[in-house]
Amino acid sequence: MTLLLQIHAQMIRNHFFLDPFAASKLIEFCAVSDFGNLHYARKLFDQIPEPNTFTWNTIIRGYSNSPFPKPSLHLFNKMLKSRATPNSFTFPFVIKACSHLAACKEGEQLHGFILKSGIDTDLFSVNGLIHMYGTCGKIDLARMLFDTSPERDLVSWNSMLSGYVNCGLLQEARNVFDEMPKRAVVSWNAMINGYIKCGEIDAARDLFDKMPTQNVESWNILIAGYAKCGRLESSRKIFNEMPEKNVVSWSAMITAYAQGDHPKEALVLFDEMKNCNVKPNWKTIVSALSACAHLGALDRGKQIHRYVDQSKMKIDSIIATALIDLYAKCGCIENAVRIFDVLPSKDVFTWTAMIGGLAVNGHGEKALELFSQMKEAGVRPNEVTFVGVLCACSHGGFVEMAKEYFDSMRTIYGIQPQIEHYGCMVDILGRAGHLKEAVSFLESIPVKANSVLWGALLGACWIHGDAKIGEYVGDLVIELEPDDGGIYVLLSNIYATVGRWDDARNLRMRMKSKGLSKSPGRSSIEVQGTIHEFYVGDKLHPRTEEIYLMLDEINLRLRFVGYTPNTSYVLFDVENEEKEEAVSYHSEKLAVAFGLISMEAGEPIRIVKNLRVCRDCHTALTFISQIFKRDIIVRDRNVFHYFRDGSCSCRDYW
Repeated sequence: MTLLLQIHAQMIRNHFFLDPFAASKLIEFCAVSDFGNLHYARKLFDQIPEPNTFTWNTIIRGYSNSPFPKPSLHLFNKMLKSRATPNSFTFPFVIKACSHLAACKEGEQLHGFILKSGIDTDLFSVNGLIHMYGTCGKIDLARMLFDTSPERDLVSWNSMLSGYVNCGLLQEARNVFDEMPKRAVVSWNAMINGYIKCGEIDAARDLFDKMPTQNVESWNILIAGYAKCGRLESSRKIFNEMPEKNVVSWSAMITAYAQGDHPKEALVLFDEMKNCNVKPNWKTIVSALSACAHLGALDRGKQIHRYVDQSKMKIDSIIATALIDLYAKCGCIENAVRIFDVLPSKDVFTWTAMIGGLAVNGHGEKALELFSQMKEAGVRPNEVTFVGVLCACSHGGFVEMAKEYFDSMRTIYGIQPQIEHYGCMVDILGRAGHLKEAVSFLESIPVKANSVLWGALLGACWIHGDAKIGEYVGDLVIELEPDDGGIYVLLSNIYATVGRWDDARNLRMRMKSKGLSKSPGRSSIEVQGTIHEFYVGDKLHPRTEEIYLMLDEINLRLRFVGYTPNTSYVLFDVENEEKEEAVSYHSEKLAVAFGLISMEAGEPIRIVKNLRVCRDCHTALTFISQIFKRDIIVRDRNVFHYFRDGSCSCRDYW
């Protein structure tokens, strides 16, 4: 591109740019070459007074091959109004754009135009139409074209096979596969992918083993297939056995770990990939950022962000959304806002990530204000957007506003509420203490309330100390999930809170007799790029002695400023001294103590907790932020807590 810009400058100086042939060659390099710049190609194209058919085809082709093919359709319409005439090379590019966009209506109009124009339909166009109809789910139209085509090649058969796979018609796909006069490796891969889409991973593996020759894509499909079925060990085994790996192979395995709740493994593999001098693509970057967001690994995320900048990768809406999600989930909402503000083009996913990020970081009003701006910008919200909006209402305590947004999903946007939206409404009503209304709400929704919804309400009963409704809800949840130890613990917590020790003890004994347990509280903290995890009473860390010495100092200084441990949530009827010891070694306190001894003075301490922060830890961290003059940022299961100078951003509403 650097050399091309110099040539372009010379052409302008010497008045050669208006020569149609020379200009079209400039545009061809910018629009089609892997080293070009489609945005620059469009600028060049717009300066040509009367582009010829070749030039129109070139710019349409450039957009149809790009991740954002929609301009191809607009350009084709402009071409029809110009003096240039479409030819047999034009249609495959426009059909390809329709296929990428799943724009069936536009594809059918184009098909009709081709028939009416009298232009001979070549095999490229027919194959493109078969693929387009298959992609759009119009498989009968695809089959009609396939059956009536006077000529078929391998692409025709593969397009028909892929169409059936896309529509989930596995038997029809296998029939086409078996009838094919010749199979290339693409045909085998399409059929393997079909089995995987339908969850038949063993059949996919059987076909893979029967392939005469496997290419790298065959292996990549199988890696992703095992990951989709939750069989990560099998994915890794396939990955390790690969005779040749490309960037897609690495990306598939990293994505499998990131999406399969193994973020640490994803980042380890990401480092291995770079050490092998394999340059990550955008999908790898997004998966690595997702892993960092899951862990709250801000330093690692910043390293990847710097890599993106140094590699001069284009920060489009996809990577920008991942970066916004990273910074929002790491409690750096200012960085997230900065990326959002400078992004020239924002899609629904970018808006949604920013709205959700503001919501969980305690900026409910700003999130709702951004939602209004999103609508003014003409971007239509989706189901996930409303999860963020309702989350903002929940953390802000905007009950009536939440009801209006919830109703608008159906009445204005035609979006049917899903389990996540009902869960948000339960959370909103529960936080506000409207427990009876929450019960009535769950008993009236059109879908059957599951254990997650009732469990959210049970948590609200615990917060508000309502044993009566809690007992009613708890019995329902235990009936739905009799083997979930966390439910028994939560209900026993409610009994303990109101002093019903016998009931709490009986429930614990019942839980023990069934051999059940709850997920232990876990807090993680990142120090110099390394994640350290702590559990309650943890003594496995190499610096355990120093950590507990710091805890002793923390407890001494806390008592000096008037703090007394809140033991109302300790589950057993024991002496106060034992209760105080039980709450003194919670995982978040251990993580804070480690942060104080291992991080520079004044550096914020960032902690990720897998469960809800308890009342005692919340109070203690509020005091610690003031005593030690440190910002402490805790991301628990529900929300962020920013502790600074003796106060918390949640205002004790979480």
